[in-house]
Amino acid sequence: MPVHKYKMGIIGNCSYLAYIDTMADVKWMCLPRFDSSFLFGSLLDEELGGHFYIRPATEECGSRQYYIPNTNVLCTEFTCPDGRFLVKDCAPRMRIHERQFRPLMLVRKIELLEGEPAIRISCQPRGDYGNLVPESVIASNHIRYLNLDQQVRLTTDVPLTYIGKERSFILDQDRYLVLTYGEPLEAPLRETADEFIRKTTEDWQSWVKSSYLPDIFQEEIIRSALVLKLHQ
Repeated sequence: MPVHKYKMGIIGNCSYLAYIDTMADVKWMCLPRFDSSFLFGSLLDEELGGHFYIRPATEECGSRQYYIPNTNVLCTEFTCPDGRFLVKDCAPRMRIHERQFRPLMLVRKIELLEGEPAIRISCQPRGDYGNLVPESVIASNHIRYLNLDQQVRLTTDVPLTYIGKERSFILDQDRYLVLTYGEPLEAPLRETADEFIRKTTEDWQSWVKSSYLPDIFQEEIIRSALVLKLHQ
């Protein structure tokens, strides 16, 4: 029998979770709680649900998804005629001063792997189950989305006009996007994003090491345990 696989992966930090499809689009993400209205909900409605995608500018491309081993850090890798790039998605989770730190934050790193691929980014959050389209205000290094229950901000080193107008551009270096709900990111973008990805990777791998695992089907059991943990 063929194995059924969803064309999306899941990330989270036990404060929230998100489904991300093979085109690096956030199909479902509710904040600040699991039972809150979605910020992105195109899994249910493509038109009203909003989008947050990072995708090639051309449709002539292939993609594959995988996790950093023994973690809930998701990678979506694109191969296009003009190059290759990787979108790494992370819901930060780590221990700071002996306490668990799980911010309402989505860290997205775009890693250039080969060539000069043209990409397109869109960030269109929604409120009130898709009935509210927030006003967007462009600042120096971030976009604020107004009229939502809490402050929502996208901090990035991508030129903001490309995101606001959904224009394609050439990816010539690694880029970073951090979406925050409530408290915004005030620390340096690149260093903070890389540190959060590294510490989140270490945190999940440490959690797996401390778990009891039987001797058979360990890879499948670890993945199931990681997904179940996200809902706790």
